[in-house]
Amino acid sequence: MTKITLTSMISIVFLVAGNASNALAEQKQHTDMDHDMSMHGSSSTGHDWDAADLRVLRRLSISSLPASSPVNSNAVATNSVAMELGQKIFFDKRFSANGQVACASCHKPELYFTDGLKTSQGVGTVTRNAPTIVGASYHVWFFRDGRADSLWSQALGPLEHPLEHGGTRSQYAHLVYADKTLRKLYEKLFGPMPNLSDRNRFPAYAAPIRGNGPATNNWNKMKPADRKAITQVFVNIGKAIEAYERNLIPGPSKFDRYVEAATKKDKAKMKNLFSDKELAGLRTFMGKGNCMICHNGPMFTDFGFHNTATPPRTVKNYDFGRSKGVHKLKKSPFNCLGEYNDAKEKQCDELKYLVIHKEETYAAFKTPSLRNVSKTAPYMHAGQYKTLPDVLKHYAEPPPTKVGMSDLLPVKLDDKDLLQLEAFLHTLDSEIDADARWLKAP
Repeated sequence: MTKITLTSMISIVFLVAGNASNALAEQKQHTDMDHDMSMHGSSSTGHDWDAADLRVLRRLSISSLPASSPVNSNAVATNSVAMELGQKIFFDKRFSANGQVACASCHKPELYFTDGLKTSQGVGTVTRNAPTIVGASYHVWFFRDGRADSLWSQALGPLEHPLEHGGTRSQYAHLVYADKTLRKLYEKLFGPMPNLSDRNRFPAYAAPIRGNGPATNNWNKMKPADRKAITQVFVNIGKAIEAYERNLIPGPSKFDRYVEAATKKDKAKMKNLFSDKELAGLRTFMGKGNCMICHNGPMFTDFGFHNTATPPRTVKNYDFGRSKGVHKLKKSPFNCLGEYNDAKEKQCDELKYLVIHKEETYAAFKTPSLRNVSKTAPYMHAGQYKTLPDVLKHYAEPPPTKVGMSDLLPVKLDDKDLLQLEAFLHTLDSEIDADARWLKAP
């Protein structure tokens, strides 16, 4: 197993997820957290927390989450009309090849906007599962391999993926054009749609999709200006979906209420909130479990990518994760530097300074948020583990990685430690902090 220091790991985390323009500020913040983490257990016991521990706890609290996430890449991200349009599209099964698949098919509100499957099912079966979109607007990268760098561009991928929605961008443009309600909202938001009535000029099914010969042939026959007009409608669909999804953020959990009580030194409330098992789990999480190396901040994720020696779904078709995702991102016409992105070039430093070295990206996958983790089984990118105890055992006794270098540090955790860690993770459960109307089909 590769052994690395805490400081070097945090440096890797910064390089993957940080904004290069804020390097000094971020590095100082991580150095401060490194110092605070090294203090754990030095003098604190029970519900008594020293100053360093309290600083870490406050950084983990949802109260540290910014009121809103950056919206540089999407000019309509906070527009109420865009939210309404995005919600309608999100739950509309017509946005698929067979009329049976919507975004909500894999992101079910009743399953914390996941699907509960090892590998997701669209018009076909894919090789990974659907992560929750709750809190996704705070993330830097999207998909398990980070092949998108905005929430709106992530929404476009499944729509044209042959095994997910399986449709084409011209199909979706025609759908919006023909539906009076969708078109009215669209034009209120983005202005008049192009006249798509000529099916010879704008084929019903056309897109630059590999593996879809007829759609690709139709696309290649179109004039460049017409292809761009269809693509702009497609992009705007994604931006509306993002506007809707940004309403879905996690609410305060029992852990957050505990941190509030700890900050006020209200020991009676702290004891009432946390059992001895949950408290012990929290201390293990902050200390000898090394969990905070990757699961830090108010979303309990570093937003980076790590090789954690997760067993492959299949040996024959190994999933190389970030090492391939990063190259797809660089080639994407929808990335931060692309013409359809609303960000300014200086706001695209993450894309300019991508970590692409195989040593740091091979078989690495995005660190998930631990908020409401008990609601998002099965776990890992292809549902390799059914339960939280299975996941915790993996980290306590990690197998050798099949590809690349494992980022895991050696830990000594017994069965009691693992039970306590699991108990703590359940304290991160909460309701979604959104108006009830966003949690169901319109």
